[in-house]
Amino acid sequence: MNQPDVVVIGSGFGGSITAARLAQRGMRVLILERGPWWGPAGIERSESEHRREFPRTLNGLRKSLRNIRWARGGRSRELLLNPDGLYEYHGFRHLDVVTGSGVGGGSLIYTSIMEQPEDDFFDAFPAEITPAEMQPYFGRVREMLRPRPMPDRPEKNAVFEQMVRSSGVGEVKYPDVAIQWRQSPDDAASTHNAAGVKQAGCTHCGMCVAGCNERAKTTMDLTYLPAALAAGAVIRPMSEVMAIGEVGQGYFVRYLDRITGQELTVNAHRVVLAAGSLNTLRLLFTCRDRLGTLPRLPESLGSHFSPNTDMGGLVYRTPKVTNSAYGAAFNSFVPVRKNGRYRFLVGEVGMPTAEFKVPGFLKKRVEQSLLLLGMGRDASTGTVRFDGKGLVTDMGRSVDPEIFAEMETVMGEIARQYEPARSAVNIPSGRGSERIFTVHPLGGASIASTPAEGATDHRGQIFGHPGLHVADGSLYPKAPGIPPSFTIAALAERIAALMD
Repeated sequence: MNQPDVVVIGSGFGGSITAARLAQRGMRVLILERGPWWGPAGIERSESEHRREFPRTLNGLRKSLRNIRWARGGRSRELLLNPDGLYEYHGFRHLDVVTGSGVGGGSLIYTSIMEQPEDDFFDAFPAEITPAEMQPYFGRVREMLRPRPMPDRPEKNAVFEQMVRSSGVGEVKYPDVAIQWRQSPDDAASTHNAAGVKQAGCTHCGMCVAGCNERAKTTMDLTYLPAALAAGAVIRPMSEVMAIGEVGQGYFVRYLDRITGQELTVNAHRVVLAAGSLNTLRLLFTCRDRLGTLPRLPESLGSHFSPNTDMGGLVYRTPKVTNSAYGAAFNSFVPVRKNGRYRFLVGEVGMPTAEFKVPGFLKKRVEQSLLLLGMGRDASTGTVRFDGKGLVTDMGRSVDPEIFAEMETVMGEIARQYEPARSAVNIPSGRGSERIFTVHPLGGASIASTPAEGATDHRGQIFGHPGLHVADGSLYPKAPGIPPSFTIAALAERIAALMD
């Protein structure tokens, strides 16, 4: 490729969508992805593009941990274990975070729920972004991913409905899910998706969050990225961006090619940061505060950080479920309201055993266990800082203790209905603990009306930096309290459409 018009950093929801849409408009697009191709989507790729199988054994899981970043005791550190690993762990004072790495980004390990936030969620956005204005962009994502509810109800869903009804919490909802469903359990026919890529029907193995080997889960590497490639975009896997800076009328991007070990630099008029919330923030802070290559980034960088009130609860060995693994990992939840407004959700997630080699004596115990998963609209007042080397935050349960307490109460009541041998809420920390865990770190480069309120304008462009955009979960000014992927995708569609 000659000098690109656009460099896109990251290939998850935000990166793949902006890359595809800009390439389709005739722009020369280069996508830099720090991870490899994963699973079946990489079969058509040459070995030189680095492909890995999804982890399915204990040894595979060990090797799938890319790196550990932690910031405790007043200092941040990093340990790189496997540059081609699938998962990344971030440990802060009161917060643990797990994120993904690879071509397709977080879509490789997301649960596929495509839930659109209720209209009042957009009250937190600038006036240019309204529910009505966003509808066409949600529509474009629907056309590409074709989500719909699971057509049949596995045992675990029926039991969850009963447990929710018994607890008096509310009514269970079955949201749209971006999975290619079979017409019947015996139907193994493949279908071409909106990008022309063949996908097989879901086998209900429950391995969604460990990577789908069936090509049933509708991920970015099966949809928007093939569309980007077809329009002339170039993807360079195993390419980790180290720095961004202003040069001429655009920006330089310096990255490390982990296949060759070379450091390379490319220039472009436009750069889109879509590396995932924490990695986008780390890169921006590094360029502003350590390297000095982007010294004018807004002082509000790092504000409005949120864990999306993620909370887990374990239901261990319930007599009411014989095989929680069967079915999509997460395809139903009960929404909880307060004063008529959406507050949080609680759903159930099965414990997959189909492709893991679980010992026989343990297999039944695992299949009779499940997780309750919560997400909520917390206050989103957390702050991420930079200590000169890495990210630091003190955020924990105290970001919004009321909503965490409410969620614990509801999850505990539902868990009791299962009559388990044991149960726990707010795992792995424990009930009431200040320590929390999330797979949905959001905010920090949030959309706002002014640079004092957030880092980016309504187009996702960083204030004071024409052509430098953000297109991932760090854009959120407020936690949605639902799986965030659908809104990230719709905002990316909007950012690409408005980019000049």
